[in-house]
Amino acid sequence: MSREATLKIGDLELGEGLILVPMAGITDLSFRRIARSFGANLVVSEMVSAEGLVRENLSTRYLLQSHPEEKPLTIQLFGAEPEVMAEAARMVADKGADLIDLNMGCPVPKVLRQGAGAILLRDPERVKRLVAAVRGAVEIPVTVKTRSGWDQSHINGLEVGRAAEAAGADAITIHPRTAKQGFSGIADWAFIAKVKQELKIPVIGNGDVTRPEHVEQMRQVSGCDGVMIGRGAMGNPWIFEQAKQLKAGRKPSTPSPQERLEVMNRHLALYEELRQGRPSLTGFRSRLMWYTKRLPGSARLRGELGNCRHLETMIKVCEEFFSTL
Repeated sequence: MSREATLKIGDLELGEGLILVPMAGITDLSFRRIARSFGANLVVSEMVSAEGLVRENLSTRYLLQSHPEEKPLTIQLFGAEPEVMAEAARMVADKGADLIDLNMGCPVPKVLRQGAGAILLRDPERVKRLVAAVRGAVEIPVTVKTRSGWDQSHINGLEVGRAAEAAGADAITIHPRTAKQGFSGIADWAFIAKVKQELKIPVIGNGDVTRPEHVEQMRQVSGCDGVMIGRGAMGNPWIFEQAKQLKAGRKPSTPSPQERLEVMNRHLALYEELRQGRPSLTGFRSRLMWYTKRLPGSARLRGELGNCRHLETMIKVCEEFFSTL
């Protein structure tokens, strides 16, 4: 992919191909709107159960909330049965999703027990059936997110990628750790290069992109067509703009304490709007901590926030913290 090229998935042109990673409990609508406003070319929903959608589970349907500011939007589905996945795909397409991503890399035990997520790395034929079922059910692009393999003795992410491509996937994202690794160890970007060399569809890299300079480093090592950013964007949505500035040969801008405070408050307001009167003090506290992590005195601040029992008090504590920076 040349420096001037753009990521294209199906008919969608996605600029520099900087994508917000789907993260359960994190990439809700409020976070996605913030990420898009700071240069993410594409955002992905939290992982959504296909079975829950088809059964019309209210908490599952809650995850489909969207807003024009975040478009284009990918809804990520997980499941094990082709017919159920196809029906869920039709439902999210009807709700206005621009892409559908199939999770075949989540290592969480409760997902694995359902025969979904990373367990599918052990059954490429089922991968093919699942992708084919969804591809036949919708007209919007279908992508797959997976890992390098189940464990170090079964590094078959390339085989899974071939199965997905053969079944009609429009792109694939590779997190080059095994399911057994989870998020431990170091992401093997060279494995992404192996997949890129073999497949014709776009290949997106994911894993250990925590600083803006990592984006171009991953591209150089792997040749990937796009880059997913996850934990590096938590409380740091500026990473998308900064990566683009670096690519353009400019020094990346650094947000001032006041800007951090303003964006944090906007994120909290969007989160409160999303919760629709169902306050979550834990949710608010975690988002406040994202924006203050690694700043001078943040360890002391975390202790103070842990003792707060009201949102107004937490915000006041944070405002006082930022005023001292």
